[in-house]
Amino acid sequence: MPLNTSGTTDFYQQVINTVAAQGKRTVIQLTGYDAFGQPSVYHLNQFRLIGSSGDPTYAFGLWHSNLQGFLCTDGPLACKIQMDANSMTTAQLNAMASMTAASFAPLQMGMMRLDGSNPSSPILIAGVTFQAEDQQMLTATASDTGIVVPQPAPHQGIVLYYGAYSDIGYCRFLAAGRACMSAPPFEMANLSSARGYHNIHNVESDGRLPADLNPARPRRSDVIMGNNELTHSLTDSWLHHSNVSHYAVNDQNSSTSGVYSLTRVKFEHITDNQNTDPALNNGQSLGGWSNGSILGYESVNGTVNITDCNFAIDNTSTNPSCADIKFTWVGSRNPQGGRLHVKGGVWHHHTFPQLEGFFIAAILQSTYWWTDGPATTLDVRRSDNTPLTGYNVTTSWPPSAAQLSAAGVSPSTHYLYKGV
Repeated sequence: MPLNTSGTTDFYQQVINTVAAQGKRTVIQLTGYDAFGQPSVYHLNQFRLIGSSGDPTYAFGLWHSNLQGFLCTDGPLACKIQMDANSMTTAQLNAMASMTAASFAPLQMGMMRLDGSNPSSPILIAGVTFQAEDQQMLTATASDTGIVVPQPAPHQGIVLYYGAYSDIGYCRFLAAGRACMSAPPFEMANLSSARGYHNIHNVESDGRLPADLNPARPRRSDVIMGNNELTHSLTDSWLHHSNVSHYAVNDQNSSTSGVYSLTRVKFEHITDNQNTDPALNNGQSLGGWSNGSILGYESVNGTVNITDCNFAIDNTSTNPSCADIKFTWVGSRNPQGGRLHVKGGVWHHHTFPQLEGFFIAAILQSTYWWTDGPATTLDVRRSDNTPLTGYNVTTSWPPSAAQLSAAGVSPSTHYLYKGV
């Protein structure tokens, strides 16, 4: 259904009017390039409260239960939905200032929330760019967050609500979220979801502000977060330049035994600049970051499939957590039964040349991923389906070229794993 622009110039109200007139689930078609070849930019300018809790931070730039998604046939370069600057209220900023890391309760404020719990009416998005300007400065925060203020206030990007089905393709997410920490309350991402069935393909998720908003392109967001998913598939996509964390999956709240699949996905520059912005804090770190792996799975006992992907480890740290993948557990849930299947792929290491070509896993030693034995929980193969043998690095990280050579270990025959 084309966007109804009559009667108002406000994009939020145009969407509400379009959906209300249909009285049912509606995918809205947006206009792309104008007559002069310029992209269309659709502006959101308030984080509006939803629900009945009265919590000022339970708010979204756009939400309607019958909003099914957006389509632009001109493609994402021609069509942008933007969260404008100064969209937060004083009450929202004050509420953020009181949120603690100890509570482990995430901020529930986002650019957009989309619902879709009926498989016959899934969330559908295609051909759109989502981006956000910096919000007002967060000038105070609880001491246990460990972050520097002032810095632009955090918020989620696009939130696929609990239990949703979705098909998302040919989209760009450019700092649609604003992350300040690699854990709650301010662990945010361009795209996040919970306990759903998601097919995401042909997307770019870039943690940097787009050049049209800030030519310096400082990093602002993490790329994708999933929580307790049933199925979560990412295909033919490019994720890069996260600021504080990585592609993150957390299943601590439910034993969903989900299937997480990545196929032909490229990752690079994941949490490798220690969350710095030359224009803030004299170019020093804003805090909140972690030396993360490219992929992180917490309390997961489902199946992780990685096929023909291209990963680059760009972090200069000697922390063994800077791996291609890391398995941990959090909270009170340390489940058993998870399995990793890797086939094919290109594994770059841009800091330590002796690690170039190796797939690398970091595993918390108290998880069942470790105690059941990596030979059981990890299945890593070449593209021709030849199994690779795991080599346990028991010395300090990284292993030297001489150590690997003496052990007869090479990327064509082995992958590396390290207990942490």
